[in-house]
Amino acid sequence: MGARLEFLVERDQIQRAVSFEEESVLVGRGADCGLRLDDPQASREHCRFESLGGELFVVDLESANGTWVDGIKVDRRPLNPGETVRVGSTLLHVGGEIAPSLAGAENTRMAEGGREQEMLETFLAVARGLAREEKPEGVAGLLIDAAVALTRAERGFVFLVEEGRTTFSLGRNFAREPVPTPEKKVSQTLLEKALGSKKPLLLEDAASDGEFAGVASISDLGLRSILAVPLHFKGTVLGLLLVDHRLSGGAFRPSDIDLLDGLAGLAGNWLGAASQAQALANTRRKVATLRRQLGRRNRADEEESRRLRELTPDRYPGILGISSAMDSFFSKMDKVVESEVPILIRGESGTGKELVARALHYSGIRAGGPFVVENCGALPETLLESELFGHEKGAFTGASHARTGRFEEAHGGTLLLDEVGEIPFSMQARLLRVLEDGEIRPLGSDKVRQVDVRILAATHTDLEAAVEEGSFREDLYYRLKVVQLEIPPLRERGEDIPLLVTHFLAVEGEAQGRPCRPVSKECLEVLKKSGWPGNVRQLRNEMRRLSLLGEGEVQAQELSSEVGDEETPPNDNQESDSRPLPERVADLEEKAILDALREAEGNRTEAARTLGISRFALLRKMEKLGLKTEDGEEP
Repeated sequence: MGARLEFLVERDQIQRAVSFEEESVLVGRGADCGLRLDDPQASREHCRFESLGGELFVVDLESANGTWVDGIKVDRRPLNPGETVRVGSTLLHVGGEIAPSLAGAENTRMAEGGREQEMLETFLAVARGLAREEKPEGVAGLLIDAAVALTRAERGFVFLVEEGRTTFSLGRNFAREPVPTPEKKVSQTLLEKALGSKKPLLLEDAASDGEFAGVASISDLGLRSILAVPLHFKGTVLGLLLVDHRLSGGAFRPSDIDLLDGLAGLAGNWLGAASQAQALANTRRKVATLRRQLGRRNRADEEESRRLRELTPDRYPGILGISSAMDSFFSKMDKVVESEVPILIRGESGTGKELVARALHYSGIRAGGPFVVENCGALPETLLESELFGHEKGAFTGASHARTGRFEEAHGGTLLLDEVGEIPFSMQARLLRVLEDGEIRPLGSDKVRQVDVRILAATHTDLEAAVEEGSFREDLYYRLKVVQLEIPPLRERGEDIPLLVTHFLAVEGEAQGRPCRPVSKECLEVLKKSGWPGNVRQLRNEMRRLSLLGEGEVQAQELSSEVGDEETPPNDNQESDSRPLPERVADLEEKAILDALREAEGNRTEAARTLGISRFALLRKMEKLGLKTEDGEEP
């Protein structure tokens, strides 16, 4: 139960008494206010009364007409019984059992047990106050009042820094009166020392301390007892909390260091989190501004530009789409993004399966954990086992040192098993065991290790056919496919082509230091009709080529032959519709591989990069399909 707060509320010569058994009371016109005022001159959330270290404070919440105490406008101020707070046209007369101010508390210090209770209540009040505050200025005042109360200091200061420069400073004395120009009341030499050490600094008599003796600024300011504690967050110093006493040396004890260090820890975490939130908000604003600028610059038709900007979803970073196919896909992502279940991501090569996996991770509840990717088709079986589960030193020839596997690297986060259909059959049983029990055993080790990993799997192959053929375990298939997301191919997303073209040209232009090229309407129509066997990856490579090799408006005749060919894509070929699905998929893979090899002039490494797979996986597919390169050489 909090302190008892009592007020006499007066408006239009009508009075009523109110009391609260709480440590904090919100005052204003809003429905959520503990003390709700039917006063049009009061803001919805006008001010707040809060108890801290046995004292009662009033804190203005940036109200329109201000908060006044006995005729003086205040931001944050302690209150005593009998004082009057004006909120709009309402007067709040302070009454009840409120502890005396600290100015008179020096002669009535509590007993040790009571002192400990007071310190505990102060820390609790600070923790609750931090949860309510939204700006660093409010946190600074709360921190100073608590520090002065806990250490019985004469004055308290908070300095916030950024890139070695003081960006904000605040000072208050024991009577809660503001200290003007606080940066001039503390020695700059002492500040730099306290901030640079990153550790608490306690001086019993600054003027006679060996390190600071003779420093003119310290003697001129009459500084004696000083205790300074850095405010830091994840190793970065964000500011300094400092208390001093100019009338006596040795005013602070070593135990006061722990008290201020605890306060600094609470405040540092708040400031760090607030800084990260502000940085994220700034980044989002810059991205939004950039999108608007790109839309205006790259589309001659302003109405089309406005429509695309308004309809472009910002639901998942890096994934653009306004088509009905993508809207349906985003809706499915919305349903599973906060879950922990395994998800099988399917789609043709180049549709962006890894991008979807990253979006699921960084938009979900494991965003703070690691995101690890392993391409299961890039390594032979022996190396893949070590890659996934790790190995001990000497586990096999060449294992000169122990290695952590991908599952352990992804502990607490997400592991994407890309090209999961390429996992050798003998490895699938081990993978299934890990998914069911969350336990791994590195090669060469007899110890089982527990891991907490969310599994995402991606493939462009027909796993159902693989299960029927006996090359993929049925139990593993259903374990991975708790939820399935099917990424629509680009040929089904015609509405997204202008958006993606504009985006990729802008990105490539910036990367190459060249102007962003606009696109003619005739060219866009050709792009919309293309079959896009390489999907979004093929589109981006085409835009990269156009940005690098041309200038001015992109014309249809500049498009490569693969893109400009408007013949019906294989998936729409009626002659092949009657064939089994594995045969049709094999034909699609064969055409994509041959096209990539032709574009790369037979260079398999370059062709594999274009297809988004490893050279090893390409060779395996070519061998499986019985393909040869254009020179007739076997893969």
